Amino acid sequence: MSEIGQISIERQGDVIIATLAGEIDPSNARTLGTELHDATPNDAMALVLDLADVQYLDSSGVQLLFELAERLAARQQRLAVAVPPDAPARRVLEIVALDVTAPVANSREEALERLGL
Repeated sequence: MSEIGQISIERQGDVIIATLAGEIDPSNARTLGTELHDATPNDAMALVLDLADVQYLDSSGVQLLFELAERLAARQQRLAVAVPPDAPARRVLEIVALDVTAPVANSREEALERLGL
């Protein structure tokens, strides 16, 4: 079993890049959402979430992503998600059609391109 929700944050110009790893479930989704929101200052244009190392993403994690996109949009910021096609979280994001709300890309670089940044 993988570890419960690890997070690391870095800034690349006007974009915050957050790398999540492990499991995102009811035990940590709310806390991770708050950390991600707080890690995105008002002067950032966007947040890129790298989910390549997320081994498990349940409905609370999906809700986290949709709520985060909504909160960022209210601050005129954007969300993009980077997750390789073979990553466990990718199928979940395809099922819930997250790409209607936020771009879903195969890599961080592609996510930045999709944001136009």
